[in-house]
Amino acid sequence: MNMPAESSPFAFPKLDGSNYTSWKEDMKVVLMDRGCWSFIVEDNPCPEQATEKEKFEYDWRKQRCYTTIYQGIERKFLPLIRYTTDGKEAWNILKTNFEPTSKARLAVLIDEFFELKFNPVEETIGIFLQASR
Repeated sequence: MNMPAESSPFAFPKLDGSNYTSWKEDMKVVLMDRGCWSFIVEDNPCPEQATEKEKFEYDWRKQRCYTTIYQGIERKFLPLIRYTTDGKEAWNILKTNFEPTSKARLAVLIDEFFELKFNPVEETIGIFLQASR
């Protein structure tokens, strides 16, 4: 029996390994809303002439970038980003592991595909097709 998906603090499901493409777009919007997306697409350090308040806000947004991503993935994937607290690095680690275009991800998808078996006693064709997505 499949365990229910972990609840998400957002209006979309947590990254579960099979929903990376939609999760990536949804997470991008949340990061934009929280003023953190620039940490993913740019590499701009805090200016040296910034005030203490500006430095604090910069650090807070940078940390928020990571914590937002952290909260948006299922617990079983947290070890992937355990050794970083940088949002951009966490984003790139998840991209490497789940982006359908990476060779490693394609190999995993092929393995998962060939392991699929339909059991008419336990599931309907609709459930089977949903699992195969």
